Amino acid sequence: MSTDEKAREFLQDNGIDVDQLDQCPLGTPEEAVKQLDAMGDGERLDGIGELVAWLAGRGEIELQRYRKAIVEAKLIGPGDWRSLASEAKKRRVTEIRTAVRSDCPYTAENGCLYLATPDGGQMLLARFVPEVVAQVIRDDGAEITTLIKIRVTRPGGHPVEVEVPAERLPQARRWAAQAVGAHAVITPMSRDEAHVATAAQYLGDGQWSSQTTYAHTGWRADIDGTWRFLTASGALGADGLDTSVTVDLGTEQLNMYALPDPTAVDVEVLVEAVRASVALLDVAPLNVTAPMLGAAYRAPLPLLPETSTFLVGTSGSMKSAMSATVQQHYGRGLDAKHFPANWTFTGNALESLANQLANVLLIIDDYAPQSADDPRRLAIAADRIFRGSANSAGRGRLRPDGTPRPARPPKAQLAATGEDVPPGESLRARLTIANADAIDAVKLTDAQQRGASGVYELAMAGYVRHLAAELDADDGYADRLREQIAERRTELARATGGHARVPEATASLLTGFRQFLTFAVEVGAFTADEAAAQMEKIKAALLQVAFEQAAYVKGMSVAEVYLRALRAALAGGSAYLADQETGREPARPEKWGWESHTGEYRSKGKRIGWISSTGDVLLHPDVAFEVARDHAGRSAEPLATTKVTIHKRLKEGGHLASTGENERPTVRRRIVGGNTRVLHVHADRITGESA
Repeated sequence: MSTDEKAREFLQDNGIDVDQLDQCPLGTPEEAVKQLDAMGDGERLDGIGELVAWLAGRGEIELQRYRKAIVEAKLIGPGDWRSLASEAKKRRVTEIRTAVRSDCPYTAENGCLYLATPDGGQMLLARFVPEVVAQVIRDDGAEITTLIKIRVTRPGGHPVEVEVPAERLPQARRWAAQAVGAHAVITPMSRDEAHVATAAQYLGDGQWSSQTTYAHTGWRADIDGTWRFLTASGALGADGLDTSVTVDLGTEQLNMYALPDPTAVDVEVLVEAVRASVALLDVAPLNVTAPMLGAAYRAPLPLLPETSTFLVGTSGSMKSAMSATVQQHYGRGLDAKHFPANWTFTGNALESLANQLANVLLIIDDYAPQSADDPRRLAIAADRIFRGSANSAGRGRLRPDGTPRPARPPKAQLAATGEDVPPGESLRARLTIANADAIDAVKLTDAQQRGASGVYELAMAGYVRHLAAELDADDGYADRLREQIAERRTELARATGGHARVPEATASLLTGFRQFLTFAVEVGAFTADEAAAQMEKIKAALLQVAFEQAAYVKGMSVAEVYLRALRAALAGGSAYLADQETGREPARPEKWGWESHTGEYRSKGKRIGWISSTGDVLLHPDVAFEVARDHAGRSAEPLATTKVTIHKRLKEGGHLASTGENERPTVRRRIVGGNTRVLHVHADRITGESA
């Protein structure tokens, strides 16, 4: 007999006419609304309960059809409907399991597991009792995995639960040992592990149910047919917070990402929270606070990020404390002692977090290469995470069987703090860098108190609810946001100049501010004129940050790193320059890598070139490149490019005093009696006197 036949037989035995199962007792959704609307309050609630019980056996699509009609008619609230549906589904599962359960060949006595023998006896199978107590479907936004929760009880011991991937259920010795260690005794026999695994399923039958647990934050549109924003507290949508949706981010620290229900407070309380959030702009100059707060407002937009913010300052500048108050928009527990990540994390760990924490602000605290064991590893990790975020690209990965895993691009809005900025011209162009200057300690203390009391998380919850309503009402909302960013990028490109990525980064943060202030006007926290005035101030501050960004980017250009490395090599005794005519020490030899020893000058390190009679520098292209590359690598400013590219950048940057035929970067010069091709560089570019 099939499962469906057993279920139908069970229902018939309980007085249910299965021939009428395909016909809704209240007709179509529209007919059901009319009938229910005509009932009294008590009768209507009973009628809706009976309808939901019937729909529980018809599938999720039917449930959503009737839910939409009945909730929109305001015959019942969405939360009450979810509660009725949840209970009905549980009852349905229990009924079907009872109907289809067959005789079990396993018994549990005195904490031991026995297998029935053909002669009616029992054989000891294991010195513990296993039971499947739950099946957890874990959805991390990229992959769905099934986990089995098994309760293991040994004689005289307390039950211990262990969670294993579904494919490991047959490996009974492994998960039993994981639960109770050496007490996990299984009697050796044919297919002993298979028997124990099967017994766990049998003994747990009728008491466990399948549940979906989400392991990421951010937007989902497939939970109940509306847009929902996941945090550890549940799923927040236009109608409020649904706490029946389970979100487990894996650690106590990450589960601090939790937004409250904004519908649970009076509008006046929400209005004050929104004003307090915007007032964070006053904790420091706008060119400090605007990028960080803009990142918080940009994070929940249903788009992948375009930039990462970086707050740089000396130790004691209060940069971490200020950043933490911004982080508390996503959970009051995310204070300065509970940053979700720091720069001691590996690159793999940071990538995983940036994918898991979608549409929220992820601050990576304390970039300090001067105190790192390996500054190069730190620089590589920073380049990897920030570049991947700006490019919306994750690394390709394969499963053990060679099939590709789903892509996991960074989905969090990244921000970071540090005492220095990671090196690299293109990397710095992907950051929005602000200097932690003049942070007001008194205002910051007040802000910290508001963050700890949940003021900022409430403001963000209201904002997210507003965004959910926009997404529900407009299928093209995300596209309109992209268009706004593109329009602002074009406008800002004319005003800022510099690297092409800087206008896009500024446009992205401005769009975050624009959406938050639109919400603020909607709830009555500001008038339209007040919001417009705020936007003008914020735009001016972010433009100033964009102009300052050019200096950070220029300082890490390939040509600047190359010249800086040669300058350091000459000063540190790793290289020297000789006289063009004699090959001996030039004029002012100490300046060019020579040292005096008993009245004579001795060169130090490798000869990277010569000093001409006019005082210019003639670099040997190959040797100078090798020395610069090695020295740059040791100083955590890797020169990861080719010699040809460096020569091209020297020429484009105006560092060369002359060029060769056809504008070739190198020229021929007579060096110590022979012709040699060299780079003719202005001397002050090597000494740094005009850099």
